[in-house]
Amino acid sequence: MLPNQRDLASLSDRLGRAPVPAESPAAMRIILVEWRIRKGQEQQFLDYWSTRLPISDRSSLIGEFLSGVESREQYPWINWDLHDQWTMFVNVGLWRAGADFEEQIGRYTDDARPPLAFEAERRRRVFVAPQRWRMGKTDLPDFEHGQVH
Repeated sequence: MLPNQRDLASLSDRLGRAPVPAESPAAMRIILVEWRIRKGQEQQFLDYWSTRLPISDRSSLIGEFLSGVESREQYPWINWDLHDQWTMFVNVGLWRAGADFEEQIGRYTDDARPPLAFEAERRRRVFVAPQRWRMGKTDLPDFEHGQVH
């Protein structure tokens, strides 16, 4: 079900942004980045991500979430291929449009550069375009993590 114009306007008001036209919700793009971090260097990575990867113009950024992977012991239904050789983090970025991400982040990506010292393996990325979606009754957080710049 597509959101109606009133719902979009309400969301835009809460986020302090101009309303998104109802005919274009599928323009949103999602970037997924899998980080494989050397054991014992997780804090160096978190510090790097929080302070050295700024987004100068966030007007098109819906949200970005760097997440640690939960344990398979706690959630036995996890079936992602996890390895003991590294700690996995997954970054999920939600952008208003693909061009917005490309302007702010994508154009600076260079896979010819070697992995950073804390990376066990080169990070992997995929850019996805929503085909269907569901909306819940809960809002995204409306504040930043205190250690992110």
